[in-house]
Amino acid sequence: MEKKPFQVEYEKIEVPQEEVLQAIQTGINRATATKSVKKRLKPYLLAATAALFITASFISPSLSYVMAEVPFIGKVYENMNDLVGRNLASQQLITELNETASNQGIDISIKSAYYDGAVMGVTFYITGDAQTEADGRLKGFYELFDGKEEIADSKELVYLDPTEDGYVGHIRLYYPKTELPPNTTFPLEFKRIGTKEGAWKFDVPIQQLPYKTIQLQQKSSAIDTGVSVLFDAIIQGQASTAINYTATFPREGKHDQVRLEIFDDKGRQLPLLADGIDLETSKDQHSITVKGRTIIPQPLAEVTSYLTISPKVAVYEKDRFITLEQPTPIHIDSARQKLGITVEKITLKDEKLTIDFHFNSEHKDFILFENFARNNVELVEESEEEVYKKPIKHTTKAIDKDNLRFRSTFNIGTVHDFSTDTYVLRVNFNALHANIPVELDAVKADLN
Repeated sequence: MEKKPFQVEYEKIEVPQEEVLQAIQTGINRATATKSVKKRLKPYLLAATAALFITASFISPSLSYVMAEVPFIGKVYENMNDLVGRNLASQQLITELNETASNQGIDISIKSAYYDGAVMGVTFYITGDAQTEADGRLKGFYELFDGKEEIADSKELVYLDPTEDGYVGHIRLYYPKTELPPNTTFPLEFKRIGTKEGAWKFDVPIQQLPYKTIQLQQKSSAIDTGVSVLFDAIIQGQASTAINYTATFPREGKHDQVRLEIFDDKGRQLPLLADGIDLETSKDQHSITVKGRTIIPQPLAEVTSYLTISPKVAVYEKDRFITLEQPTPIHIDSARQKLGITVEKITLKDEKLTIDFHFNSEHKDFILFENFARNNVELVEESEEEVYKKPIKHTTKAIDKDNLRFRSTFNIGTVHDFSTDTYVLRVNFNALHANIPVELDAVKADLN
């Protein structure tokens, strides 16, 4: 099961340009280490091989468990939009640290940390000969937990904010195991700061703040899809709340995604800090079991007496294909949901291939299906069914909005050696499932 939000890439929404550019840059840096379509990252390759043999030296490796009283630390968590860290800082529950690693003329100092329930946070400072990149900003690339591929977000790029004498950065992470130890350390290694590659290594010590565990053992399931979710427990921290669950999927649902909507006792939906965190995965002959976690960035003991948890599952399905020489109408159904598509007519004329089709669904969200028709019904060469490259140029328009009927016209004049027996229509039902998840029955969790 992959950790990612429901796919809404085909929604036309306005987004802040700065955040988009940052996300693109992050993707570019991650792509240098991608080794599979599952978007797992391989070990970061240093351009300067000699840097692999440089051991970071620790300067003043002292540790103080005095609770933070420096207002600036709280300001860092606030500026980094860390709601949990900001809340803990206001309660003076942030642990001050002073560990420094030096390499390549750059000092990195871990200054504070917290461990609340299943959420952890760290602030760090950078001084020395740190050189910004072409965009004028300073970025750092780091690994958590030795960059283990089974841990989501174990390799990340972070932007650093300038201070009077250097730069400040922040990392927020989630404990990647089901059991929460009272005291532990997590390995943190910076691989690159700005334009310099090196090795700055830490074992960051963290002490768990007091928390309460409420056992639930409540189950919700959707028999038709073979999906069930057992809610195991709620972890109430000082500034966060975590919900642990066990999801069971059929073997074909290895990429199914659990998402939760959570409401308080007045019916108000609560914002989530992280959803669909995968902790453990096991398989047997018939099913896949995933231990998962969802985190709310606030304590709830004084906010609500109970939670209503509404689970939804985006079920995974492989692409489906329609040959162009079949007699129409051609009808295909989703294997795991009540969704279907009917190709009404296929017309080849004047180097244009026209496909008339409609969707069969209880859902009537026109914008959703319009975007799906435009982006996920594609003409591909049969020998390259699983190859995802720039699609053949085409236009899609609605010919009956109420009945979800569309017409796509493909310009095959630019396609070398086009033939109706060597090209097929690819339908990516999975993208549609992501936006029409299976809804399971809600459960009520008493916090008292």
